[in-house]
Amino acid sequence: MVEKRVSFRDFVRGFSGPFWAANVSELFERIAFYGMAPVLVPYLTQVRGFDEAAAIRVGGNLGFVVYGLTILSGMFADWLGYRRAMLVAYALLAAGYVGVGIAPGFPAVVGALSLVALGASIIKPAITGTVQRTCSEERRPVGFSIYYTLVNIGGFLGPNVSGLVAASAGVALVFPACATAIAIALGLVLLLYRDDTAGSGTPKRRLGDLMRDFGGILATPRLMTLFILVAGFWSLFFQFYGAFTTYLTQDLHVSQQRANFIISLDAALIIAFQVVTGYLTRNWPTARAVWIAAFIGTAGHVVIGLRPSVGFAAAGVVVFSIGEMIYSAHFYKYLGSLAPAGQEGMYLGFAFLPIALGSLTAGWIGGPVAAWARASLHAPEKMFWGFGAVGLLAAAGLWLHATIYAAKDARVEV
Repeated sequence: MVEKRVSFRDFVRGFSGPFWAANVSELFERIAFYGMAPVLVPYLTQVRGFDEAAAIRVGGNLGFVVYGLTILSGMFADWLGYRRAMLVAYALLAAGYVGVGIAPGFPAVVGALSLVALGASIIKPAITGTVQRTCSEERRPVGFSIYYTLVNIGGFLGPNVSGLVAASAGVALVFPACATAIAIALGLVLLLYRDDTAGSGTPKRRLGDLMRDFGGILATPRLMTLFILVAGFWSLFFQFYGAFTTYLTQDLHVSQQRANFIISLDAALIIAFQVVTGYLTRNWPTARAVWIAAFIGTAGHVVIGLRPSVGFAAAGVVVFSIGEMIYSAHFYKYLGSLAPAGQEGMYLGFAFLPIALGSLTAGWIGGPVAAWARASLHAPEKMFWGFGAVGLLAAAGLWLHATIYAAKDARVEV
């Protein structure tokens, strides 16, 4: 109870050295990843001479592979230990970014990007697992908020830094610049990070045991249902990078630069308010926070669909970001609280499965729903009510999920 009465500044200063080393290294990893993402297709087509359709497919598949592999690499991180897992991941990432720049042909480029995907997938559960293990129950919402804030700072800085590099030195030099950011992350872990397993109280487990536990997660209806429902929330997010962009530019006739700024409001608000949101909602029951977050995210899309207006579009992004901040402060804690000791990395690796599924869902429904709203309703803004229907189903499902399990598990509150 004493911890609840300390000042916000003292509360934040109470996080451990491994916590900060891991999360700051993640900042540089995200600078590299989001620095590469917007220049990958232009680089492959303009510099390497690849077919545009093939280049777009490569870029589009990269994110899904990253988040899909995470459910396996979480098991790897638990088995290897977080420090060694991070060192392996950053070595793979550095080799991958350098490889993209020097690979002699298309297969080699895909191989280099596979190293990037594998390294990025290992980093995710190692970082979130560190937050889970190094933070007390009360600190975890703030800890995960710090993690998510740094991720979004990287997401904001990466494209701007790579844009400066491309403008001044050429797009090909973006990849060595990304490798440099990874080298900084590697140095931080090598010099400052030590595994802190005091919170787990369990020895390192055998790989066979971890594989058995991995299969157990896949066979657990409670968890798999949770992941599918949360994917509905993430499908709302990924619409901002698909249908929402074309809505702004084609239907509202906004310039691409202004459209990018409207989309970036989500990251800007998260940078400014994520930690405070985590602090203010730190005592919320985690299951309740997740379904409320999905409902608020849905409300954001409803706002966009109210009127074909740039102002309503921007307001919808702002509303969605509130839901995203609540979600990020609690979902990892929620999933981590369900994890048996020694399986935190594996469970938190599975936290990224809904992101992968949400990306696929957004891609599947984005185009058809947008075409339907334009051709049948003659009201393109109403496409966001269609997307919002998915979010509403997800929010209602998450509430029902929590209600069902509240009676069976004291850790769940509706």
